[in-house]
Amino acid sequence: MKENMKQELREVLFQIELLKRKRVQDFLLQIGLPPGQGQARILVFLDSHSSVTQREIADACMLDVTTMSRTLDKLEKQGLILRERNPGCRRSYQISLTAEGRKKAEEVNGEFSELEEILCAGFQQQEIKGLTEQLRKIEENLR
Repeated sequence: MKENMKQELREVLFQIELLKRKRVQDFLLQIGLPPGQGQARILVFLDSHSSVTQREIADACMLDVTTMSRTLDKLEKQGLILRERNPGCRRSYQISLTAEGRKKAEEVNGEFSELEEILCAGFQQQEIKGLTEQLRKIEENLR
């Protein structure tokens, strides 16, 4: 592959990521969630998992333990999650969404769905399938 084609691919992927990140950051700020702290990821994860441990959330959301603990503290103070001692292990907590947390998670999920629609606008279903297959090759190359 010619060097300028590789550079163009890198630049396009970078620009897409920047534009996507900007849109998500603006949305998160609108609904009162600070970008970059994993709060949206945690809420979305908890929305599809009823009650999980901090370790399960940290693994699924790729957050280190310190960031995870601080982020859960903030979510708890906002009334979005409940932390309850895990009866099976005295050193862990079970985390679940409150009713308010479920509403916030639905807002985040709605925005992510809207973003997916924007990303796929103008593509035919077959084109999306082909693009997905090509991007999977990039993903596999990175592994």
